[in-house]
Amino acid sequence: MSSSSPAPEFSLKLAAKDVPPAGKSIEFNANAEICAALARRFGILELQGLKGTARVRPFRKQGLIADCRFEATVIQACVVTLDPVTQRIEESFTRRWLPEQPTEPETGAVAREVLIEAEGEDAPEPMTGGAVDIGEAVAEELALAIEPYPRKPGVAYDLPSEAPEDVAEERPNPFTVLEKLKKND
Repeated sequence: MSSSSPAPEFSLKLAAKDVPPAGKSIEFNANAEICAALARRFGILELQGLKGTARVRPFRKQGLIADCRFEATVIQACVVTLDPVTQRIEESFTRRWLPEQPTEPETGAVAREVLIEAEGEDAPEPMTGGAVDIGEAVAEELALAIEPYPRKPGVAYDLPSEAPEDVAEERPNPFTVLEKLKKND
């Protein structure tokens, strides 16, 4: 049994050594096969398109930072009627990566601590093999942007007509059985 994770459906790997100091722009447009695979992964009916751009530049000498923007059209089942519901998504995000064990250039020592502020920006993610996967970062952000409980416009969930108190009164009291046993003694 292999402990490695499955290959991402949408992969756009970029090695840190391939990014010039001024940065690099990447345009992407997922094909139908990738969209179908992402739809299965996210448990949605269909992903009709995923396209966007990423501007990648060096970060703290050994890492990378990417400013990404993407657009997607998602079709999901309404949580009330199960009819298809279309959602148009336009998102922007920034992601930072650093090598898993960054070294200090002056001493060659491995840096062990990363200071994280609770209200500050997210901590950099670890780079794997000196490269980052822009496609997987976009897929993760798309998953976060998908409406978790989509509803068809104008549809509302109606509660059952009887109030919860009425239902509670109809249930038999479980202590009645114990009371009968006590009387038999």
